[in-house]
This record gives sequence, C-alpha cells and structure tokens, in this order.
Amino acid sequence: MCGAARYLWRDVLDPLIAKGIPIGPLPSAAAVSDGAIEEANIESRYWSGEPILPVECDGVLRLCRWGNRNQTRAYPASGWAKRESYAAGVWARYAPTMVTIPLRAGYEKGVWYGITHGVRGLVVGAGAEERVYMLTEAADTAYAQLTDHDRMPWFIDQTVVVPLPGSRSQMRLW
Repeated sequence: MCGAARYLWRDVLDPLIAKGIPIGPLPSAAAVSDGAIEEANIESRYWSGEPILPVECDGVLRLCRWGNRNQTRAYPASGWAKRESYAAGVWARYAPTMVTIPLRAGYEKGVWYGITHGVRGLVVGAGAEERVYMLTEAADTAYAQLTDHDRMPWFIDQTVVVPLPGSRSQMRLW
C-alpha cells in the first residue's frame, strides 16, 4: 500500500496561501526568502500524529485528514479503500467524491518510490469530519517485489514504480 507520502510545498500549499486559505504554521522544512517559499518536501505518515494529504477535485485544491484511526467515528477505521470495493458500491453509503492526491513519493515497508502524477482517492464527510482515503488495487508483480505488499496505490497514468535513493533495496538491506 502506501503508509507514508511526500508532496511538494510549491505544488500544494503555495496555491492555498495565494487564495488566503489558512494552513497553520509553516513546516520546518520550508524556507522563506524574499517573500517566496522555497521548494520543500512535506511528509505525512499515516501512523504518526494526525496525518494530512492534499486533494484536488474539479480544480480545487485543499488539505484533508488522511483516513480514520479512531474507531468511534462514523467512517471506516483505515486510511485506504480498495478500488474493487468502491466499484462494487461498498463506499456509497459515505457519499464519496473521487479525488486526485497529488503526491510525489510513497513509502511502504522500507521503500520510498517515486509517484509521477499522483494517486486516486476518496473524500468522505464535510468540514472538520472530512477524510481522504487512498484508493488501492492489487499490486502488480514489480510493486509486490519492490515493497513485499499485495496492494498498491491506484496510480494516475503510471505503470513503472522506481525506488528512490535511501530505500532498503538500494542500501542492500534486504
């Protein structure tokens, strides 16, 4: 699947700031010089803190909480949704909206890998209860060998997944 994700400050947060949308304090990775935000990777890990992911739908960009780790809420206790279950209508009771999650990299089982055009996701709820779930599908052979996982994100227009520097496969740890 994808237990952590990276997106770029310039790709996601600069347009939100330009629209005057409050986003909270600047991440420590972002540097400000002459009023411009330099490019910085923002990392979100599903199992740490309150993870957020960027979502784009109909040209509108916003930040959403990633899934639901609190089983007392009305939504599934997960950060992922199977593409097959969405197609079968299992998610219909949540009135989901299909979105693009504009990620640049994903992480699974010790491997960071590049993402070219983002991944598909579902947004459910509204306001403070709005959540995004990353859509997954059965892993192809290459992804399964790279990450040792049987599910992979539903990539947008991407068929090859390449490990990024520092991944366990490149460090010969496995």
